This record gives sequence, C-alpha cells and structure tokens, in this order.
Amino acid sequence: MKIDVHAHYVPESCLHDVEVKESDGRIHGLRMVQEGGRQVAYTNNVFNIAFDPPQIYSIERRLKDMEAQWVDMQVLSVPPFLFFYSTPPAHSLELCRKINNAFADTVSHHPKRFAALANLPMQEPEMAALELERSVRELGLCGAEICSNINGKNLDDKGFAPFYAKLQELDVPVFIHPSNVLGADRLRPYHLQNLIGNPSDTAAAAASLIFGGVLKEFPRLKFYLAHGGGSCPFLRGRWEHGWQVRPEARANIARPPSEYLRLLRFDSLVHSVPALNYLVETMGAARVMMGSDYPFDMGDVRPVNDIAALPHLADDQKEMILGGNAAALFKIARAA
Repeated sequence: MKIDVHAHYVPESCLHDVEVKESDGRIHGLRMVQEGGRQVAYTNNVFNIAFDPPQIYSIERRLKDMEAQWVDMQVLSVPPFLFFYSTPPAHSLELCRKINNAFADTVSHHPKRFAALANLPMQEPEMAALELERSVRELGLCGAEICSNINGKNLDDKGFAPFYAKLQELDVPVFIHPSNVLGADRLRPYHLQNLIGNPSDTAAAAASLIFGGVLKEFPRLKFYLAHGGGSCPFLRGRWEHGWQVRPEARANIARPPSEYLRLLRFDSLVHSVPALNYLVETMGAARVMMGSDYPFDMGDVRPVNDIAALPHLADDQKEMILGGNAAALFKIARAA
C-alpha cells in the first residue's frame, strides 16, 4: 500500500464557511469565486495560483489524480491557510469542528482511500486537547496537524503542555506544517516565504521541541515534519556541536540533541535525489514517509515514481517509505 502523508484537502461542504475577518480587519481563510467564466481561489484575501480549485475539494478529481500517481491512500490535512489561530477561540473551535466532522464523513465514505488529521484551535491548548480527543475517539481521525509555530510562539512554550499530554495519552501522530514563518518581511520577494521560510520555520519547530525539552518530557510523542524536515536534517551536526560547547543549548536537555532528533519523522518532499538520500541516511529509512503536498504547485506530482527510482535505496527501504512506515504510524491495516 502506497500512502501519501502530506495531502491537503478542504471538504466541499465547508467551502462557504472557511473565510473569516480577524479583529484587526484582515481576511483569513479560503474563498472560491467565479471570475471570467472559471472558478478561482483566494486565500487570505489574495488570488492564489498554486492549485487548480477543484483539486482542493473534489473527491472525484482527487481519486483520479491518485490513480494517476499510483497512490493508494492519502492522509488528509487542511492547507495552512485554514489554521484559525488568530480567530477568537470559540469561533476557531466551531470552524475546526465543522472541518473535522466533514473529514470524518469523507473517510467514512472512502475508508480504503483516506485517513484524516484533525484541525485544532491551538491558540487555546486545553480546548485543542478536548477537540483532539473528540476527533480521535468519536470521529475516528488518526491524528492532528499543527503549525510550526502558534501565533509566533515556538512549540516549546509551556502553555502547550496540556495538549502534549493529551497527544501522548491518545498515542496519535501530529503533522507539523510551516506557516507564519520567521523573517517573513525579508522573504516577500521571489516566493522566498515558501522557498526559504517554510524549511527554516520547520527547523525552528524541531529545534524548539528538542532544545526546549518537549521530547524529554513527552518521549512518546509522534511528530512528523513537512518538506523532509526543512533544513533540520542538514543542521544535525551544528546542533550537536552547539550542545557540546554552549551552555544555553544544554539548559533543558542533558542528552545530546541527536538522541531526540531520532524521535522525529519526516515526509519525503525535498525535490532532490541527493537530499532524499541524505535524509534517509541521516535519519534512517524507518523515519521517512512519502509526502506529495497535493494539490499545490510546490508539491511532487510523481511521488511514487520518484521514490521507486532512487538508486541508493534497497527495495525494502523503498517499501517502508512508500507506505510501510505510514501504515504502522497511523495504524492502517495493509491489504494482504
């Protein structure tokens, strides 16, 4: 079974309910409109050319694309413009519950093709913990997706402890996807907020979990990082050296960062054969899972082919990355 762990989806039933006006007047979320006889998408009130609108909501189109890509199952998650962290918590919870209910409905109609991750009001961690529990125990969702930072707070903020405790209790994975990236003002030109900001913010998230002691306190948490962990895998040596020579890096952890880094998992979306080989060599084939970033233009439209064609991996390693690791992580029964 070939499982894509990085696939974004907005349920069609939610299309008219996922745009909000923030307290500062900014428009956040997704709006579909007809312009010039065709459907177009606005995300955060900006025209978005990164995807063909039906791909984000049409199950019929999605299933056809999955067949063409040889993907058996997608683990569905919202795109990051549907993180409602700046919305008043009660309204954010309402939006998340609607999306999670719709996710569960999609999975119930296509249980062999989709699993889904809960969207959560992370600005209120205790509220997020309760919605996570409902989503897992009542709806049957298989985990959650959160941002690489929560309104600028790093993931080691002590306020997130109730959420992490519930995650560990439920024994479900969390997908960390970047948004609201650091240094955004300097990264406005050339799509650099994505090209540099996304991998950098993902690395900051991983570093916060490691150096902030989150993985020491909650060692059974199951995080997996988008975009191959961003720049995180390539910084492993620098983090290790820094921990050895700088007291600040040892403030919360008595063991080297590499011992916590090995607890993380990574999708395969790095757009480079040498980079993917390095990721597997550094983190191990058991920690890498296929991810495409469907349906966005920065994704991989041939994820199965690209992994199958890797020259330096054994067949059993390829099978682990293509689906075996994800099946084990999400407790998905594999076809005989």
